[in-house]
Amino acid sequence: MEDPLCAFMLPFKRTRLRTLKKFFHLYGEVNIKNGCGFGVGEPVQGVAYWQSPGQDDLSFSLKSLGKLLPLLLTWYPVGYYRARSILSRTDLMHKKYASEPHFYLDNLGVLPYARGQGLSSRLIRPFLEQADTQNVIAYTDTVTRSNVALYEHFGFECLEEAPI
Repeated sequence: MEDPLCAFMLPFKRTRLRTLKKFFHLYGEVNIKNGCGFGVGEPVQGVAYWQSPGQDDLSFSLKSLGKLLPLLLTWYPVGYYRARSILSRTDLMHKKYASEPHFYLDNLGVLPYARGQGLSSRLIRPFLEQADTQNVIAYTDTVTRSNVALYEHFGFECLEEAPI
């Protein structure tokens, strides 16, 4: 909700929450069905979306496509348009720093009340172990400065900073 990119894309807090719920419901469903979404906690208190080396692009089911229309009727398309230069910049950095096969941490979230309980570790460490076993890198990006320390704790290195 307070992620800087989300706040930039969707500046009105009242509509941001409704829009993000629709977006992440669809995003989560598609990622889970494609074997890229992982959760921890009971009930779920944290999620991560990982792409593995060589993994195919995400595919949508008809059910998922049916959830796309309500998202398109929110402020999301306007927000996406507003953020296109930021998203293009992160895509360019991704290609620059992770052009070879790699694990990609696309998104990580832990509910505020559940932070500090090791949930991020449970969502990150297994993939870093797989990356080590397969001798490939793991890559992520963030627009939230406070996340840098978390990722550095797991061995990620900040390769470039860019204003957004």
